[in-house]
Amino acid sequence: MSQGIDDEITGRALQRAIETQEIPETPFERSRIALPAPRDPGWIRRPLAIAAVLVIVLGLATWAVASREYDAAASPRPALASPPTLTRPPSAGTAVDHNVMYVARIGLPPVAFRVQMPAAATTPELRIASRLTDLRALRPDAAPPGARNFLWNNTFQGGVTVGISGELATIDLLLQNKPWDITEDAAAMGILQQLVYTATEEPGIRAVLFTHDGGQRMRIGDIVLDQPLMRENVFGYTRVSPQLIGEEFVQPCSPGPCPSAPIRLSSSYLVESAELGVGVTRFTISVDSGQPSRFTIEPTPLDDAKTDWGGKYVLRIDIAGTDANPGLAVVDRTPLRAVRTTVVSGQTTYQLALDDLRPWRVSTLRDPYRIVIDMGGYASSISGSIAVYRPVPGTPPGRQISVDGFSSAPQGMLQWRVRDASQRVVANGTAAVSEHAGHQWSPFAFLIQLPASASGDLWLEVYWLLSPDAEQGLVRVPLKVG
Repeated sequence: MSQGIDDEITGRALQRAIETQEIPETPFERSRIALPAPRDPGWIRRPLAIAAVLVIVLGLATWAVASREYDAAASPRPALASPPTLTRPPSAGTAVDHNVMYVARIGLPPVAFRVQMPAAATTPELRIASRLTDLRALRPDAAPPGARNFLWNNTFQGGVTVGISGELATIDLLLQNKPWDITEDAAAMGILQQLVYTATEEPGIRAVLFTHDGGQRMRIGDIVLDQPLMRENVFGYTRVSPQLIGEEFVQPCSPGPCPSAPIRLSSSYLVESAELGVGVTRFTISVDSGQPSRFTIEPTPLDDAKTDWGGKYVLRIDIAGTDANPGLAVVDRTPLRAVRTTVVSGQTTYQLALDDLRPWRVSTLRDPYRIVIDMGGYASSISGSIAVYRPVPGTPPGRQISVDGFSSAPQGMLQWRVRDASQRVVANGTAAVSEHAGHQWSPFAFLIQLPASASGDLWLEVYWLLSPDAEQGLVRVPLKVG
């Protein structure tokens, strides 16, 4: 990224009074959620801090919790929708469906699963408790393909007390002072993700503090829950996206001047399609005629308690041109809740309502000309400059491995190597990245032919070189036998 673009982004960020700060991340191997000490407990009501929603957890811990309570064990459990499905088709309605709970996926954020909310659940406290109670009762054979319910047949068997203050929910679970049953390495993080996502599905709730048996500090395996948590604290990604700072992308016309034809646009989206693979969502703006000279992308928090079609955030794209199909499409497929398209005076605005602020990647592709925004993917397969889409973690290695993804490596050249279980390099090489400008990403694809001596579990490593001995953007994808 050039210094001029850096200065421009910084200037716009300061002008909007956006305060950005990295959320402290906890590596899985450290197995503990560690957040900074609370500060400024009154920020939610101030516009400046709303813009800096990524630091929400820093100020919530000292808030007084409202006295409204609900014991879910004393109420009927909501019935599950049938048949279960991982995703749902777009709706012609104008509101997203918040009657969902979340089931875990190893290496990915959890995915929504629809529930039937009981008629008696008329308050936020009742709805939160109902979702959590229903979550622990979801049978393993009812979970969507590729998903796990780590709360099934676990310590929590009902009994929920919910208090709400502003955007914070404090939830006490009845565990009878027993530890959670952690039967595998992924279980602790899976339980945590399911609890946080399911509780914060309630509109207006952005962070949650879990306790047990009358306010005691909760522990899930080696993870200690001693601070409020947002979805971004537990979804597994490192902070590799632009967060709450908008970006501008200049589109030079080459060769020659920009076409004089009117700019006509259309859009489409894919959620975990066969083309993209598991965990990746794509939004595409096709330029059907003309060419826009620039476009901007800006993420902002969204109050889903006041916006029927909203998620926790909206990713807004402004571009010159006219989309022939303005309106609202309710998607309700994790993480894309809805797409809202508006056209005013030859300018089109696309608003993507999202469940969380997972990493995204912007690309400009040609033949045909289109703008592509990819979101998510396997957390271990994404760095700040490389995203490997295939192979996915855990793929059995064959003699030939097909690799594809996107990269923003400035040199336009990637390095790759394959290591065996003893970390010995058994194959290595280079791969070209398609031409890209500035901080955009471009696709790459290459084939690896493994030698006959390569056997057992392997690691695929993809990176680029800043200098001969300075590796950047390293991604490691485990390839498992059996």
